Amino acid sequence: MTMADRDGGYAAARRVVVVGGGASGALVTANLLRSAATGRAVDVRVIERDGVVGPGLAYGSDDPRHLLNNYAGRLSVFEQEPDHLLQWCSARGVRVSPQSFLPRHTYGQYLADVLASTEVPQGCRLHRFRGEVVDVEPQGDGFVVRMACGWQHEADVVVLAVGNPPPRRVTEYEVLGRRYISDPWSPGLLSSLSDTDQVLLVGTGLTMIDVAAQINATHPRTRMVAMSRHGLLPTPHVRRPLRPLDSFQPDTSSLSGLLRDVRRRVAEVEELGGNWRDVIDSIRPFADELWNRLDPQARERFVRHVARRWEVLRHRMAPEMADLTLDLIESGTLQIARADEVDVSGFSRVVNCSGPAPVCTPGWNAVVDRLAARGLLRPNALELGLDVDTQGRVVDVSGRATPGLFAMGAARRGTAWEVAAIPDIRRQAASLADLLAADNASGRALPA
Repeated sequence: MTMADRDGGYAAARRVVVVGGGASGALVTANLLRSAATGRAVDVRVIERDGVVGPGLAYGSDDPRHLLNNYAGRLSVFEQEPDHLLQWCSARGVRVSPQSFLPRHTYGQYLADVLASTEVPQGCRLHRFRGEVVDVEPQGDGFVVRMACGWQHEADVVVLAVGNPPPRRVTEYEVLGRRYISDPWSPGLLSSLSDTDQVLLVGTGLTMIDVAAQINATHPRTRMVAMSRHGLLPTPHVRRPLRPLDSFQPDTSSLSGLLRDVRRRVAEVEELGGNWRDVIDSIRPFADELWNRLDPQARERFVRHVARRWEVLRHRMAPEMADLTLDLIESGTLQIARADEVDVSGFSRVVNCSGPAPVCTPGWNAVVDRLAARGLLRPNALELGLDVDTQGRVVDVSGRATPGLFAMGAARRGTAWEVAAIPDIRRQAASLADLLAADNASGRALPA
């Protein structure tokens, strides 16, 4: 069950169990070890179902057409070393510039290698275990973490880095039986298709773009229609040097005021020869701060009326993927439609590309279900993720944050807004690592 064990000369240390070894788990572990070099020692145990910690589902694809959706210059594991990924690529003969869009499998290798090569400071330990966590139970001043194989680990701190669930359940298509593929990444999707199939892709976001490229590569004569409520595709990145703008402070007293100020800023920048993308990118580092200033009603209106258009502008596709998608559309291989324009009965396959369900969804993760049953977690007000406090501590059914129990990545969606991209997870990881490096007596005594 143990994948690796590295020792920096062990002494009494804060015991941290990281549940999940995808990108979130790798980033928080690497940052924990970095912070421990000058702070409180840590004994970190990462538990992951796959054999390698780092790639996870998001960066585990070996399809060369699956590219990152952000510039390489923005995707270092460490906030204070923005060139870390570029230097890693250079050392391995990978041609890259800050404006490159690397294959996802390359980035997965980077995450795995960073964790494998991060120095374990004196007094610290790093263990990696292969298996599934099925329960986290409070015990005394800490927790007992139980695995499906029967092993258990005592912890002062538990970090839920569980990643993204499968796509949202779309019950109206389940009556189609074998014609319906509920998870686009399930094994056997491509082998189940033929060149004569008419394929309906439910969703027009980045997942659909990847699935369409994959289907076209193996079945070039297969015709596809991608549909969503608005029929909007992600916008493409542009190939040019990054131009960070000074941040600005839009009005957050109302949602309409916030949107008005963003539009005004875009107009100002474009009048000076800039690009709207620069404005969106200048908002990203403090988007969660803006989100937290909005009242609950404004957040709900944003989710209902604005979120999809924000996602289209914010989560862009690599230029190569944009070119491929345009080629598919112009050749008639791929059509984009609104949901009210499509008759599902005309398709031999329907593939759910609607994006991941909320982390709080029952049934996809044993430890999430068990914590919910114990009353140790609850959905946030928008039911987009878990309820957490400003430090990322999980809030229980009584509204109290549990000391020592943290959530990372997509689990914070709704309490924060920008949570799933590498720069967002990196900020979360660095903040949590600094918090745990502080010399508090135990994880249960972390500041409220």
